[in-house]
Amino acid sequence: MCRMIPDEKKPIPWGLPPLRSDVAAVQRPAPRHEQPHLMTASASGLEELGLKRPMPAHRRPQGMRQTLAVVLATLAMMTCALAYMRTRHKPPATTVPCDTLATVNWLLQQGFDEKNTVAWDRLAEMTDMYGHRMTGSRAYNLSASWVLRTASKQDSLTAYTEPVTVDVWQRGAESLHLLLPTRAGGSVQLPVLALGNSASTPRGGIEAPLVAVSSFDELQRLGNRTLANTIVLFNFAYTQYGAGVGFRTRGAEEAQKYGALGVLVRSLAPDTSFASVHTGNSRRAAIPAAAISPADANLLERTYRRAQSGGQEAPRVRLVLESQYAQDAGRSDNVIIDLKGRSQGEEQGEQEVVVVSGHFDSWDVGVGALDDGAGAFVAWEAQRLIMLSGRRPRRTVRVVMWSNEETRQRGANAYFARHKHDLHRHFFAIESDIGVFEPWGLTVDASQAWTSRIRRWGRDIVSVLGAGNVTTPEVEGPGEDIRVLCRHGVPCAGLLGVNPENSAVPGDALWTEHYFRHHHAASDRMEAVDAHQLRRSAAAMAAWTYLIADMP
Repeated sequence: MCRMIPDEKKPIPWGLPPLRSDVAAVQRPAPRHEQPHLMTASASGLEELGLKRPMPAHRRPQGMRQTLAVVLATLAMMTCALAYMRTRHKPPATTVPCDTLATVNWLLQQGFDEKNTVAWDRLAEMTDMYGHRMTGSRAYNLSASWVLRTASKQDSLTAYTEPVTVDVWQRGAESLHLLLPTRAGGSVQLPVLALGNSASTPRGGIEAPLVAVSSFDELQRLGNRTLANTIVLFNFAYTQYGAGVGFRTRGAEEAQKYGALGVLVRSLAPDTSFASVHTGNSRRAAIPAAAISPADANLLERTYRRAQSGGQEAPRVRLVLESQYAQDAGRSDNVIIDLKGRSQGEEQGEQEVVVVSGHFDSWDVGVGALDDGAGAFVAWEAQRLIMLSGRRPRRTVRVVMWSNEETRQRGANAYFARHKHDLHRHFFAIESDIGVFEPWGLTVDASQAWTSRIRRWGRDIVSVLGAGNVTTPEVEGPGEDIRVLCRHGVPCAGLLGVNPENSAVPGDALWTEHYFRHHHAASDRMEAVDAHQLRRSAAAMAAWTYLIADMP
């Protein structure tokens, strides 16, 4: 067994926060060519011995494979001895098999390879070619086919789909006007986006008085007498996404109980995104529902409050939404890519599986680069790096790009229904769906034994990329799509990053502000994803995944 290299011996990239540990200070590392090498049988270590970086195992001639096996075995033993000598006066450290540790350290080093932009380039190519990946759309299926071809032909991985039946909702013409006699032409047009699954307005739209509320309690207090035949505006102070999402998902459902004709919902975005409109899912109701920008929500409420105090005529709005909806009318399949493990269970179809994942579907504004193309592709790139390491882990590493996360999690539910009888083979599940930035670590939903083990790995190994921190679901859940697996006993984790605007980390009040600035908005484009952050996160996810998948 190999002892892990202590945290303070490892380089930490520029700009990343240090681990929240007993490490008092971390010095800025030397440039790449001067950085201290990790004690591994890595590519750089081989170069020091005059050898070239090993090519993937499946491409090596038999003789070369045997020679490299001897070299790597020798280096692994040397690594053990040197690592032990460096840490023998330290407190007892967690042990990991030497060949596992060598591979994990090679994976971590790939985070420093600035020439590798494969994940970003692939995501850009797919989104440039096909655009968004709305559930039930032709663009979703074309994008899925592109991933299957690329994974099969370029990566030589086993790629396939599993069927998912979905509802089909299509956005049509949409407009919103505030009718004000004081404005030129008597009205002002406001940007608007129908919420997902919204009903359509009647032909020609709805024109009605506006009533502004800030809570469901206020909605109930006003009741039918005030709300019947009006359009209700939900305007509220944005603090956290979870605090306001209920207005978007349930607003129309609740307002229709009191005779409202439609609802407008303030976009779920930080106040600094005051002029942007963010769509999202709403429960299917009999009345239409749409999102408007925070600034326009404030405009409408100010106009309404003035009228309430007798300052001017009550505001009226005209809303037009021409959407279409068909239940269970489409197919948007889960995309799955397998890297088979090396254990003997493969022959009997009983090999254990480690799932790494992100959701594949997106909204139809922007191209879904950040939410959650980056999450799906960081999992794919982590798997590709593991393949390139030349040493497959014991267990199968399975990438799942989930369908239909944005509305009803039909992809996750379909996967569970299909695999519930072999759930015992699912050793662990990881998801990325809160943006891919500088890697910070994991949120773990598992037993205390699992959580403690992962904390030790993070402290002693994965901290090389600043990615060794570990938190729990009280701070952030591991992910919507793997939740069903977590509930049925599969240990789970979510990949978390650092806010690139203010360096806030999970648990800080402003941690999610950057992510939700682009979430479900037209700005969710490739410019919201940084190629180097994506690579470093993939290297961190690859390291975490390999440690789990190669456990004895």
